[in-house]
Amino acid sequence: MKIMGIDHGTNFAGWATMRNGEPIDFGLRDYSSITMPGVLDAIYQDTFRLIEQEEPELIVLERPVHFKNANSVLALVGAYTSVSLAALHLDKPIVGIRPSELKIQTGKGNADKETVAMEMQMLFDLDYDEIAVPVLYKRNDPRGKYKIGDVRERLFDPSDAIALCWAYHQNFIKGVA
Repeated sequence: MKIMGIDHGTNFAGWATMRNGEPIDFGLRDYSSITMPGVLDAIYQDTFRLIEQEEPELIVLERPVHFKNANSVLALVGAYTSVSLAALHLDKPIVGIRPSELKIQTGKGNADKETVAMEMQMLFDLDYDEIAVPVLYKRNDPRGKYKIGDVRERLFDPSDAIALCWAYHQNFIKGVA
């Protein structure tokens, strides 16, 4: 069975496909230049095309459960709904996985995003920079703390999408999914 994991977000979204517990493909979508509410339509349209292209039999999403504030509620639930609608309009079943379940299946119940990415890298022998995409500094820091090309942060969306697929696969094998 070909499954697709989507780590939805309104700035960036990761996606991955997996068959029989092995990653097939993965990537990162960038919505950071699109403002609300237009980003929700962009997410829907983009996800619809991606699902059509990849032809998975099942979509795995992380259920939104933790929110920092009202704006994050709107953003995360909006992105989750946009992705869900795209899957539903293409008659694809959706499975939701709780963040805690995702972390347990990928190594540790309290794992942070970096730990999940390292687990996925080691488990599937993937390039860390492809699944934890580096965002680089574009200017030198006048205080000398960083220079052009240093890693400012990482986008863990592709590794999270791979982990969603893996968590579903692990549950499916155990007969839980």
